Amino acid sequence: MKINQLISNNINLLDAELPTDKSLGIAGLSGSGKTTFCQTIGEESKKRLVSLLPKAEYQYLFPEIMETNFSAIKMEEMPLVLFLGKSSISSNPRSTIGTHTGVFKEIRVCLAERFNLSPEVFSFNNALGWCPDCKGRSMTQNVECPKCGGKRYNQEVEQYKIELRNQPHSISDLNNLSIETILSLAEELQISEAKQHILRNIINMNMGYLTINRIMGTLSGGEITRLYLAEFMATSENTVIIIDEISVGLDHQTLLKILGEIKQLGYKNQIWLIDHSDTVLDTADDQLFFGPGSGKYGGKIVEESPRPQPIHRELNKATPTANYQFQDLYCRNIQMADLQIPQNRLVTFTGESGCGKSTLVNECMVKDFQKRYPKDKLVVVGQDRNQSISSRSTVATFLDIKKKLTKYSEDIDDIFQRSIEDIIDELPNEDIAHKRLSLLIKLGLGYLTLDRKTQSLSTGEFQCVHLVSELFTNSRNPHTLFIFDEPSKGLSQNILNQFIDSVRDILQDESVSILMIEHNAYMMESSDFIIDFGKRQPEPVRHLDVVSHEDYYRQKHVEESHAPLHISSTLQQREGIHYLQENQLDYFKKAENVYKGGILKSLSPIARVIYGEYESDTIAPVVAIDLERHLYSQYSFLYEIGGLINHIVAAHPTNKDTRSFDFYYQDNHCPSCSGRRVIERFDMDVLIQDKTVPFWDGLFLPEVMDVLKYYQHAKLRFIFEEIKNELGHDMSKSYNEMSEVEKHTFLYGYWEKSFYDKAGKASRTWEGFNLILGRYMVISKNLEIKEAMKASKEMISCPVCQGTVLNHHKKLKFGDKDIREIIQQPIDQVIKIVGKLPQLEKLKSIVGGDLALTEDVSLLPRETQVALKMLELELASFVGYEVVLQNAVPFWDKIKGNIEAISSKNLITVCDFADIAETRETIIDKYFTNGKYKKLTYVYEAFGYNKIVTQINKIKASHPCPFCNGKKAICLCNLLSQKAGLNECYSISHDSEEIICDWESDGYRLPSEAEWQYACKAGTNGYRYGEMNKIAWYNENSEGEIHEVGKKEPNAWGLYDMIGNVWEWCWDLYDENVYGSYRIFRGGSWAEEERACGASCRRRSHPSFCIDDLGFRLARSF
Repeated sequence: MKINQLISNNINLLDAELPTDKSLGIAGLSGSGKTTFCQTIGEESKKRLVSLLPKAEYQYLFPEIMETNFSAIKMEEMPLVLFLGKSSISSNPRSTIGTHTGVFKEIRVCLAERFNLSPEVFSFNNALGWCPDCKGRSMTQNVECPKCGGKRYNQEVEQYKIELRNQPHSISDLNNLSIETILSLAEELQISEAKQHILRNIINMNMGYLTINRIMGTLSGGEITRLYLAEFMATSENTVIIIDEISVGLDHQTLLKILGEIKQLGYKNQIWLIDHSDTVLDTADDQLFFGPGSGKYGGKIVEESPRPQPIHRELNKATPTANYQFQDLYCRNIQMADLQIPQNRLVTFTGESGCGKSTLVNECMVKDFQKRYPKDKLVVVGQDRNQSISSRSTVATFLDIKKKLTKYSEDIDDIFQRSIEDIIDELPNEDIAHKRLSLLIKLGLGYLTLDRKTQSLSTGEFQCVHLVSELFTNSRNPHTLFIFDEPSKGLSQNILNQFIDSVRDILQDESVSILMIEHNAYMMESSDFIIDFGKRQPEPVRHLDVVSHEDYYRQKHVEESHAPLHISSTLQQREGIHYLQENQLDYFKKAENVYKGGILKSLSPIARVIYGEYESDTIAPVVAIDLERHLYSQYSFLYEIGGLINHIVAAHPTNKDTRSFDFYYQDNHCPSCSGRRVIERFDMDVLIQDKTVPFWDGLFLPEVMDVLKYYQHAKLRFIFEEIKNELGHDMSKSYNEMSEVEKHTFLYGYWEKSFYDKAGKASRTWEGFNLILGRYMVISKNLEIKEAMKASKEMISCPVCQGTVLNHHKKLKFGDKDIREIIQQPIDQVIKIVGKLPQLEKLKSIVGGDLALTEDVSLLPRETQVALKMLELELASFVGYEVVLQNAVPFWDKIKGNIEAISSKNLITVCDFADIAETRETIIDKYFTNGKYKKLTYVYEAFGYNKIVTQINKIKASHPCPFCNGKKAICLCNLLSQKAGLNECYSISHDSEEIICDWESDGYRLPSEAEWQYACKAGTNGYRYGEMNKIAWYNENSEGEIHEVGKKEPNAWGLYDMIGNVWEWCWDLYDENVYGSYRIFRGGSWAEEERACGASCRRRSHPSFCIDDLGFRLARSF
């Protein structure tokens, strides 16, 4: 792998050549750039993979992955890279180890087959099986559900039991078994070999004691990494796997055991280990050091480890004069009557992972301390980190110094963007901000910036920041007890030295005591007393000795010597062309399952839903492409082929603001056309009644003004006033009196800024009547007007960005030509302007020099699209992949050069039949164009059953789908209409089998967007119809679960939960030209942040998309 001139965070123009035949240990001080380096490589690997999908697909499934690092595009010989680091794990109580690994699904299938039921009956995520009170979450109002006792299921489902080892087991009994027990019952539960492999790996990762019902969000960062590692050990092949700090949370013996498991993973993959532990780093073939310092002093590859030696401060060996008494410590495996802890000392709990340290300290001792010592202060440093801070929290806001520092921002440039050590000398010494930041520098965290997101800090970094915040609070408590849970996590030796130095200074105050849970040898050696659990035992812990430092190390047995562990690894160098002679269709299907059901499915939650039909037990560098399928979606442009536009931007000699010119980053796209360069326009004359009168006096037809009530007239008045103040344009005067500029604003909007509506407590953007009426007129009952609008529709160049895609006016000039002009030039002209980039030259060889870079690729001939897709594969510079192609032979002459280039570093497997060298289209034309049957003739029509679809629809109408049981929106609407004696709104068209809504019917249906928003606002003008916490369930008050409707305040019309709780489907298509049948849902949900819950919040998805925070409400026309 070749890294060329990489720039990312503190890494600047880094070059490196990394071997594929060695394992790597990657080390350096905290903040030196080692994790940034690895994450950037992992992100670029994913981006190159997903960009091979059609544009509409990757924009929807992987929008975050498509953001560009303009230096990373220069990487060459890129294998598949997976970064296993600190992941953001959802606190969703529905996500458990069993559901995450897929083991629980197989158990449900086993019970379903035994009792001849659907597997959904045994799902706690389905109303068929879940407890009606807690909805399958096991908790209500943050306590165990009293109805099901935390079992998640209703009583009916609990009655189905299978006999295992002479004991009856219900589905909840099985769900609460440990991973070790589940594996021992694998044969009886019909668990597949692939899932058994994952279970064995989890056990080998020393986590076999966990139940499959354990919620993913309750696992520690180290446990999450080990769980992912166990899965990849079972599934990954020929992949670079980067493991970030595997030593975190592990004692020495457990760490050695897990490193032995990683060694097995290295037989089929290449392993990179990021760590501070010599035990980990010494297992690798080679080591890569980042430094020489942290922050701006790091970001370089250095020859030797920059880590300093441990510094040992003098311990307090005096006999303690007072102790904390703890009693009745009973929880899970902790069954202790009492425990005595010395005060004003550093006391460390240690022992094998899973032995009960955290249970004793965080669950037993904390509760007893609060009850026994109510006047003393208890600070559990880092506790409830994810619950106590929001995604917007930064170092400055967490330390409560942002407001204080803002007053200095005029005198200190970039005060929040520069490192703390950079700005400290510019702050007044007496300022509280100076004191807090000085202590952070003393703790070794001077490299942090004040705008650093708190959630992005490592565990150790966060505990240091939390400690500083607590030390400067005004406290009148007689004593303070600090509890740290592995403060060494993510911190290098230089910071640990400074941490212990600070701890010793804090302990000079005799009213302070400190407890730690730790495995780190240096932290234990720096402790006054040590409490060692030893190895995890099956029996409860009833007694623990509190041993002084001197006695502990005198008594401690010398650890058994171990032969040095070595992890060797390599990537298989697959190359050449393989022409498959048999089972071509099966082979391609299997490869496609690995591609979409293995790699891509693992990259985003939405992909797991959309690619649900693809199943694979393997994650491997495989790409499967049928060259006669849909290769490019509409509005895919030539400048996007192989990331060409990024290479052009990166070629600019002086540009530093590359992010503004990232054409893949959706936040940069013109909001009017969404980066498509064109919009849909209709003839406004169809809706105008009299161009000579002002807007409010009858400019539009009455039917139009009626529809605009849903948009809200008050909102229009506010926006018109703001536009007049901002631009001097009067939107309310007659159309004939408007200037051309005013007409442009009237029709196509003003997108430069939004206006804050104090009355409505919301920001307003003027979108223009072309867009607003195009969206809202769908609910009009005047069919004649709607048909006239439809007939007048046409596509035009976006009037806002003039077809240039970007949403800003910044310039990026090559000579006298801006980038916007360049992409609209013919390719020959572009080469003259930006130079002979290899990517441009190769593009020209396929499409010629006359086409502009803004040419829509989806409109080009099929053979040209095929050639462009193969060029993208070549420019991706993959190494070690298997590229499986179907229907390549018909295009062979056009793509032979690409095939040869790709196959020099990868294996290409051609799944074609040797005697078929024509495309599907050619064959269909040949046999059907002049015959009795046409290309679109169905087989049943050939047999004379011309009205079979009509008959099927009649049967469907009279027998509602029993599987959906009234849960699917459309089925339920029609079913309720039938039962109420109303006319059904939904029917199936006979020609295209599309669902049609009859807006004139009086039956039940989904609301349009306009109707939904009108009902939501209920006559108000704001973003919300009330105070957020009073009207809606969202992520800060929902406790991670859906709530019963009606528990919050309604809007003015008595409608509950219009905002938050669950998103609500609307009937409107999102964008039929790009997203097909994708539809809109509105309002936000219990899982969303506050800003994503409001009357104007909208998202899109395929109608088949199902998730537990998405629902709908019904509407009727009268």
